[in-house]
Amino acid sequence: MEGLEENKDYRVHRSGDLSEGYKLQVEHTVSCENTDISALIAQGAETVQAMRQDSIEGEKKAYDIVVAAAKQWEQQAAATQRLDRALAYLRTPEVKHTGNCWQPFSNNKDWMEISNRVYKMFCQIREQTTYNREAKQDVPTAWYVTWDLYINSPRKGYNIHLAGQDKKRYTDKAAAERYLDGRKKAYSHLFAEISPPIPKEHENCFTVNGVLLPGYTVEGQEPVKTDHTAADVSEGGISMPEKPEKPSVLGKLSAAKEREKAAAEPKAPIKKKEDMQI
Repeated sequence: MEGLEENKDYRVHRSGDLSEGYKLQVEHTVSCENTDISALIAQGAETVQAMRQDSIEGEKKAYDIVVAAAKQWEQQAAATQRLDRALAYLRTPEVKHTGNCWQPFSNNKDWMEISNRVYKMFCQIREQTTYNREAKQDVPTAWYVTWDLYINSPRKGYNIHLAGQDKKRYTDKAAAERYLDGRKKAYSHLFAEISPPIPKEHENCFTVNGVLLPGYTVEGQEPVKTDHTAADVSEGGISMPEKPEKPSVLGKLSAAKEREKAAAEPKAPIKKKEDMQI
């Protein structure tokens, strides 16, 4: 929100910004540089000083109403932020995995992958060839084994590297295959279940805003029920501020203006207002 408004006696520049659930910023600047003050000068310094003090009191009343409105926004923004955090949990997608089966990784047939809801492992045996002049063709001369074990987190940036070996060289293909088979067997216990227990030190990889994602368990802990749904959010799972009863903040400001107007006209009869809410 930003704009410039020209009035008869002053000019005002307004700016502001609302970041839902986070920040409210409003700024108004008033300028009276070209205002005719001759009528005020004629009344003398004491009178003008008294009028100025009354004007300041009016400013303070308006400011208090603005502060009250900001407090009302704080409560609503906190509710919005809690809802955003709940939605972040509810909208976290299920992690992709191979169901504990070895299969080619993506479209790269040189790499193999096995994964479940907690772990994933990749491996490759890359053959190196050298041109043989006598045979007039490329012949294998070495085999390089690479493997890596990761946490398979559904959260971006939390796929932690746990173990691995990069380009371990062999001059015998059978030896390279035996080494890789040994690595697969060494970690096969991690791929016996679709959702094995999470190591305690990596629990944060499977929690969103402090809540463990559904279907997961942590080593040494009892399973936690996480049956939160969108209905929970709207029907009491997340507390919401009560809607303010009328009159609203704008209503209060309007009522304050009416009182000031009435005070400025003492001769006019003032009707009693029954059950007026402030």
